[in-house]
Amino acid sequence: MIISILRGIFVGIGIFIFIPLASCSAQNQATEQAQTKLGKTHFSSFDGTKFPYTKWASKENPELVIIGVHGISGASSDFRPLAKHLLNKHPQIALYGAETRGQGKDPVKERRGHIHDRKEWFKDLTTFTSLIRKQHPKARIIWCGESMGSLIVLHTYATMKDSGAHCDAMILASPITDIRSDFPPWIISAVNITGFLFPKARVSLESLSGEDEVRVTKNTVHQEQAATNSYHIRKHTLRLLTTLGKMMQTSRKASQQLDLPILVLHGGKDVFSDPKDVKRFFDGLPEKVFATRKFYPESFHLLFHDHQSEKVVTDIATWVNNLPE
Repeated sequence: MIISILRGIFVGIGIFIFIPLASCSAQNQATEQAQTKLGKTHFSSFDGTKFPYTKWASKENPELVIIGVHGISGASSDFRPLAKHLLNKHPQIALYGAETRGQGKDPVKERRGHIHDRKEWFKDLTTFTSLIRKQHPKARIIWCGESMGSLIVLHTYATMKDSGAHCDAMILASPITDIRSDFPPWIISAVNITGFLFPKARVSLESLSGEDEVRVTKNTVHQEQAATNSYHIRKHTLRLLTTLGKMMQTSRKASQQLDLPILVLHGGKDVFSDPKDVKRFFDGLPEKVFATRKFYPESFHLLFHDHQSEKVVTDIATWVNNLPE
């Protein structure tokens, strides 16, 4: 495992040293003057980037709006099973899913697999939320983050909850609340140091996991599932991966800022997240928080696409429909 991890890191560095070192391009710098706008298929974010988004809605004026934030190498289409369930059985709930900066449908192709600063994710989400709230001023808004998306929604709220552009409730699906305890600490340190020296070096998730096959549902492994997606990113930069690592390690601290209803869903066979870590995270939530945990012992990481998907989306709809006033 260790040899595989180190090989992945140093192969990434080997590729990187042939790329001229450069400061972040102007398009990655936050431009507060950019005009934000919600179009029919795209929204203009804080820096002028036009991100695609998908909307599933039965009614023009829904009572509740879920904003989905997808995981690493994912896309808004990952929320289709939840959207289909809502359209068929809960027409009062709409779902919006935006594509994430640095992922496979980022319109800036050279930025795919990389992030300059995590605050860019936060600003994208709060910008999108403000535009959706303007579109549906009477609706309650719920952020639903899956995997990496759970880190984004959690830390966005903790960092920017006083901005006014936040949610009324939160769903964390397959949250990665800490780096797994079976991951060697010295490897974490080596990756952080390497990421500092070579932030744009790229490695695959498989090389970091040390596993040849990473099972994400009962019937699929990560490599097989990813190969079917045109938006899959084979390698991410160490800057992005170390940013996520630091967000994982500070998740419990960020959770202390929560003061809204929260639903946590996770599987017992999730290779990326130890169920014990998720329970520890949940148990440590502030007492004032209306919190619910749904645990699926036989499910894997991609809950929306696993064998218990129908139960997962039903549990979400039930919880959303019973939110306290």
